[in-house]
Amino acid sequence: MKISNSKFVKAATYVLLFASVLPILGIILYKHIFLDLFFCGIIVLILTFLIRIRSTEVENSGGCFTVRQIHPFAPKGYVRPKVEFPITLIQQFMIKEGLVKDHLNLKIQSQSSRKSIHVDLVFFDRKQIRTLQSAMQSQLSF
Repeated sequence: MKISNSKFVKAATYVLLFASVLPILGIILYKHIFLDLFFCGIIVLILTFLIRIRSTEVENSGGCFTVRQIHPFAPKGYVRPKVEFPITLIQQFMIKEGLVKDHLNLKIQSQSSRKSIHVDLVFFDRKQIRTLQSAMQSQLSF
C-alpha cells in the first residue's frame, strides 16, 4: 500500500510559481521604493516555500515501512527514504489529525533501543489518513 500527497503538492507548486510572477510584474509596473520592498518580500517568501515544499510518500508493503519525501522538481528515479525499517519493529502508532498538518507518531522497539519517530503528513486528505490507519492496524494485529 502506497499513500502519497504528490498530486496536491505539485498543484500547490505550480500555483506558487504562477503567484511569483505577480510580484515581479508589480516591481516592473510600480516605481515606488516601498512597494518594491514589499514585492521583494513576497518573492522571498514564495521562494522559501518553493524550496521547502516536499511531497510525502508512505509505503507499507512486504513487511517494510518506508517514508520518502520528494521535491516536486526532483528528477525521476530512486529517492532515498527518510525512514525505512521492518514493520515488525513497530510497537505503537498514533495519528494526530489537524486542519492542514497531520502527524504520524511511531514507537519502535529494536534489539538494543527504543525510538520514537514523528512524520508530518502535510496535505493528506481524510481518506488517505483512514487508509493508512486501517493498514497499520491490520499489520500490527498479526
